[in-house]
Amino acid sequence: MSTHRDDLGLTAEKGVRSASLPRRCSDRASRRPRWLVVTFLFGAPGKGLDLYHIGLTVPDLRAAMEQHADAFGFGWATVRESTHAVVVDGEQRQAQIAVTYSLQGPPYLELIEERRGAVWGADGLALTHVGFWAEDVSAAMQALDASGVTVRVRADASDGRPLRYSYHRFGGGLWLELVHPSFEADLTGWIAKTLDQAD
Repeated sequence: MSTHRDDLGLTAEKGVRSASLPRRCSDRASRRPRWLVVTFLFGAPGKGLDLYHIGLTVPDLRAAMEQHADAFGFGWATVRESTHAVVVDGEQRQAQIAVTYSLQGPPYLELIEERRGAVWGADGLALTHVGFWAEDVSAAMQALDASGVTVRVRADASDGRPLRYSYHRFGGGLWLELVHPSFEADLTGWIAKTLDQAD
């Protein structure tokens, strides 16, 4: 996984080894052509899809952060806990997760520990995935469905808001996640706040 290296050694999570930080991680114009990586690893992702993270479900978030920091030098954004209203194979559920992203990226490494809900974790669907920005999640979801990569999990959009994300089962146990770009500002702000707190 490629990272943009800097000469700083900051991390916000205590007990996690310091790591190099991304340079201008929110500046799309400065990124290398990631379609080369996407095409090599996963084939052409489809019109309007832009790879931005690889997500792993883990049984113990802190232990996984330590392991990936020791092995690969990652630093981590402050851990967030959240509850998601989702639809799994047509059934509404509530799922609680704890999550972090690597400071290095894109593509970022996302680690997710499921606290309850039997969706993300090993006791559920084991949503190890690659995540793509999709300007129109509903349209991209339908295009994947039509190609045989059917949606199994999606955000509950019964409140009338545009669909924010969906998960599609791919070959070999991998999942594809489509995410609306409105989350990008939140993600870059999350990382920036983490770095500010580490100063």
